[in-house]
Amino acid sequence: INLCSPKPHFQKSSGWLHGMTAGLYVAGFLLICWFHYCINRHLPLELPAEFIQWLNLQLQSMNAGSPYPLPLYDALAPPRYTIPVWIENEKYYFWFLCYALLASIAYLRIKNHRLMGFIHLILAIQTAILFFGTDPFTDPLPQFFREISPWFSADITPFNRLGLFMRLYPKMIFYYNAHYMWFHPPLLFISYACITLTFAASVFMLINRELSIETLGYGYAKMGYFVLTLGMLLGYPWALQAWGPNWWWDPKICSSLMMWAIYSTYLHTRLYANKPGMWYFSSALGILCFLAMIFTFISSFFFPGEHTFQ
Repeated sequence: INLCSPKPHFQKSSGWLHGMTAGLYVAGFLLICWFHYCINRHLPLELPAEFIQWLNLQLQSMNAGSPYPLPLYDALAPPRYTIPVWIENEKYYFWFLCYALLASIAYLRIKNHRLMGFIHLILAIQTAILFFGTDPFTDPLPQFFREISPWFSADITPFNRLGLFMRLYPKMIFYYNAHYMWFHPPLLFISYACITLTFAASVFMLINRELSIETLGYGYAKMGYFVLTLGMLLGYPWALQAWGPNWWWDPKICSSLMMWAIYSTYLHTRLYANKPGMWYFSSALGILCFLAMIFTFISSFFFPGEHTFQ
């Protein structure tokens, strides 16, 4: 209503509704964290004692000359999954959670009721995407549980369990339990949330020359640019560890660099803010940066590469 109305309506109710939505996102995120904690505590990869010595000899042989060795098996502390809370469908939840929290801060800073309505509309669209397409609660971590479910089968033989361990263990160490998983993806999703808010401000910059709107969009752009750059830099050593040197032409990485270049251009236009036409050029770049972010994200679904979600 506020998006289309020349006068504000239900502003207090809108603020409360947004705050309640953000609170529900936080509560759901805490539930996801608890679920991952339960996985860590109750799903260890335990092997029969008679296989442990042989397994460690094999691991030592595999580790010889490797720059990234696999830890040896410790019978007193069997390997456990430490799964980050932003994989599979949970990544959408974390992304939209970040947007909801950052938008709550924006609510306190802006007075334009139409922009507030647009920010709220984006959150409603994100919530609908979660509810109808990417709900992390109805079927949590389906890919992970497909991988690990044979481990808990009553019919599996000890030798088959050992073979399954050799398939599960490297992915546990270098993917699920990788230290970079706790820094690289969340920083990118925080930057995506910032870009979305910059997009909202840029749309309204085309409609209304309010300095407060430009200041809001630029503030989130600076924050998003910083965490995006940091996230990309932290992804570099992880890419070397996981894929070796032949990762540079991955479609997701190329599109991310394109997005980063557009983002850099947007920030630099602030230096020429007083030039004729730069107001609209800057807002157009903010919108283009959002479109580049969407393309970067969906490229993982359609183009083959190391980041492909297939």
